[in-house]
Amino acid sequence: MVAWDLPGAGTPNFPQATYLKQMGIRYFDVAILVTSSRFTEAELMLAQELQKFEVPFFMVRNKVDVDIESEIVKEEESLDDDDGEEHELTKPQRAAVAKQTIQCIKDYFNLEYGIDKVYCVSARRKLRKDYDFPSLEHDILEAVRRQRV
Repeated sequence: MVAWDLPGAGTPNFPQATYLKQMGIRYFDVAILVTSSRFTEAELMLAQELQKFEVPFFMVRNKVDVDIESEIVKEEESLDDDDGEEHELTKPQRAAVAKQTIQCIKDYFNLEYGIDKVYCVSARRKLRKDYDFPSLEHDILEAVRRQRV
């Protein structure tokens, strides 16, 4: 299997109007659209075109570990006493914040863009088996197998 990292659509060198033809994406086995915040109009247009050409694609939200850690810090700061005593969340509390944060991200993409399946991942090596990365790997391999039958 060969993976290509293509430049983003909608830039001066790769305008939206000619991106699909220029990149030949309709001939790919699968496509993975990755963002660390939100999907742009160009990425949403690309997803529509991939659907039109029946190319399986995956919407991926990267850097969820950063969002989770930010939410944990907010929670801990809200628990801090007025006398300056700092509190840390327990491991189960941290896990609950992580689960809630990921659900909020998924709900956002569903409500904002109508995307019902977003893979929340962290590209950090030590976190690759956390969150949705294992199911993303599995689903990509299955899609490639189906395309090559």
